[in-house]
Amino acid sequence: MKFNPWFLILGMSIVTYLPRMLPMLILSKRTIPEKLAKWMSFIPVSIFSALVFSDIFFWNGSVDVNPLSNLKLLPSILTAIIAYYTKSLLWAMILGVASLSFFIYLS
Repeated sequence: MKFNPWFLILGMSIVTYLPRMLPMLILSKRTIPEKLAKWMSFIPVSIFSALVFSDIFFWNGSVDVNPLSNLKLLPSILTAIIAYYTKSLLWAMILGVASLSFFIYLS
């Protein structure tokens, strides 16, 4: 029996689609309490913060806040400053990647 990758792709797409679609179908006719809606509005920010900060401060398997040994710390600070002053995601991303590449090149 020959393996058909299309069945695998179809199965993965169903497994990915159902958890997103079912809550919309079930909750579309219900109203969510205002307190719950406000609480849920903070979830994307908190998840993004946890992902970013864990990537910045964990270096070589431990927490490292020393900018001389943690190569991600200084470029992250520079990126935050650039993003604050320019209000441009494009410039923050370009200069953040460039500064991280520069510091990795120097090490």
